[in-house]
Amino acid sequence: MDPIFILSDKERNIHFKEIVHFYNVILGDANNSADGNHFETIRCCIIDYKDPEETVSAANAIRAFHPQLPLLIITDMKSAVHDKHLLRITGVGGIRLLHWNANYPDKLLTDIQSLLHPEYPAQSAHIAFVLSVYNEEERFAYVESFCRKLQEYIRTHVIEGSLYLIDDGSGDRTIELIQTLEKDTTLSINRINRDVSPLLNAKELGRNTRKAGTYLEGMKEIEADYFVFVDADDSFFIEDIARMINIVRLGYYDMITGTKDTSAENRPLVRIGLSFCKRLMIKPFLPEGVIDSQTGLKVLNSIAVKRLFPHLKENLGLAVDLEMMYIAKKLRLRVLQLPVACIDREGSHIHVWKDSIRFLKSIADIWRLDRRIR
Repeated sequence: MDPIFILSDKERNIHFKEIVHFYNVILGDANNSADGNHFETIRCCIIDYKDPEETVSAANAIRAFHPQLPLLIITDMKSAVHDKHLLRITGVGGIRLLHWNANYPDKLLTDIQSLLHPEYPAQSAHIAFVLSVYNEEERFAYVESFCRKLQEYIRTHVIEGSLYLIDDGSGDRTIELIQTLEKDTTLSINRINRDVSPLLNAKELGRNTRKAGTYLEGMKEIEADYFVFVDADDSFFIEDIARMINIVRLGYYDMITGTKDTSAENRPLVRIGLSFCKRLMIKPFLPEGVIDSQTGLKVLNSIAVKRLFPHLKENLGLAVDLEMMYIAKKLRLRVLQLPVACIDREGSHIHVWKDSIRFLKSIADIWRLDRRIR
């Protein structure tokens, strides 16, 4: 039987051993939650504390020893665990939030099943990871490394997920390299949904659009429940991506966007100064709580993608990120911004001064073309 570790203050009086009787239940408490010996064989952990702060502490104590261990967090309407608590939980393993109702104890079983078996057909959702690539021949080692990390994350935690590398009109051998990577990638897991795309897909846009066209191509051609738009140069970390996916799948937000303005490593002072000036100018265009539109990491649900797509314009280039934020604000989508770790890689295709001038012009275009959207 699959061993399941349970941490509980027993305030909700949940009879775990009776409800999940066909699992090997190991009961613990806050005093031994940090003992790494418990996590050598267990498959998932249930955390049942009334106090949300105790929940976060226990979750992080567990994740310190086993960052990939799936967590089922039990809460209720009176002492609810919110996104502000979930954002503080570390690790890359899946997280599910169960609002406990004693009248529906079997919901506990369903959620355990979905954690232990991500391919569980009633719970699985397809996640599309869309990576824009452009003239990456000299930096392809970064692209290949990032794809390997994402593939491992998909195989372990997502199952019904695929990578889409969209070439933005490269003038070097980038398209050949990603097509070779596609041919060399095999799916080593059995998916319930036979209609999903292969694990890795190489697509060629045929023209350079400064990223905007790759967003539109992904939104138009890919069928998925969730979309992850992320730079391909291995500048972002899987833990941050997993955290954003875990949050958006809870249903509280339509879009989660990252910001690296306060966390990027190796960032030139010029870019820091320009980013500060841009934030001041674009503030009226951004949803409440969002301070930065240009960080290349976003997670959207399919509803947000369908509502944004008709309004996005390919000729805006890099400013398409700002247009997404502005349209999301006009359409009153639920948007959350999170700080993410980032490494600015050498060889970036951003031309600081030239692109800054284009961006200023794009701000005026976005206001002129999109201000009447309702």
